[in-house]
Amino acid sequence: MEYKTHLVSTFVLGLPLMASGGQVDLLNLGMLGLGSLLPDIDHPQSFLGKRNKIASGLTNKTFGHRKGTHSLAALVVVYIGMTLIAVNYLTAQGTYTAFWLTFGYLCHLLEDSFSKEGVNWLWPKKKKQKRSSSKMLFYQTGKLTEYLVLGLMLCLLLIELRLLWIDQLASLIPGQYLLGVQSWLLKIDHFLGLGDLGK
Repeated sequence: MEYKTHLVSTFVLGLPLMASGGQVDLLNLGMLGLGSLLPDIDHPQSFLGKRNKIASGLTNKTFGHRKGTHSLAALVVVYIGMTLIAVNYLTAQGTYTAFWLTFGYLCHLLEDSFSKEGVNWLWPKKKKQKRSSSKMLFYQTGKLTEYLVLGLMLCLLLIELRLLWIDQLASLIPGQYLLGVQSWLLKIDHFLGLGDLGK
C-alpha cells in the first residue's frame, strides 16, 4: 500500500476513536500518522525511507521488506520505545502518544494484511505461503484495487472531518471503550516499571 493510502485509511480508523476520547490534537494526530508510515521504514523507496536513508538502509539490510518491521514483535518494541520517550521527555500532554503511535502502526499492519503479499505477523517464524483462494479481499499495491480503496477511504475521511467540525464525530464510538483500553495499557506500563522511569 502506498503511503497516502496508509495515511488516509489510518485516519479513517483512528479519528473516531480519538474524538470519542476527547484526544484530538496535533501531537496525537502526528503520532497516528507517523505510526501509519513507520513499518515501511524498511523500504528505501517508501515515504519515510527516502527521508531517513540511514535508518531505512539499516532496517532493510537487517530485516528485508515486510519482515521484522511488519510483525507483532515490532509493534511491541515500538510501543515500549515510545512509552519510554513519553515518560522521560514529554509533558502530561503526551500521555497517550505511545498509544496513538502504536495504533497507527497496528493499522498499517492490518491494511497490509489485505494486500496480495500479506504480512508475517509472527515474524521471525516463517510465513506460510498459502493464501486464501478468495481474491476479492486482496488489493495490489499501486494498482486499480488500491486506488479504489483510497477513493473510498477519502470519502469516509471527508465525512468524518465534517462530523468532527460539527462536533458529532465523538458520538460514533462510546468513549469508555477507548479510555478503558488506554487505562489498561497504563496499568501494564506501571506493572512493567515503564511508568515510573520519568519520576
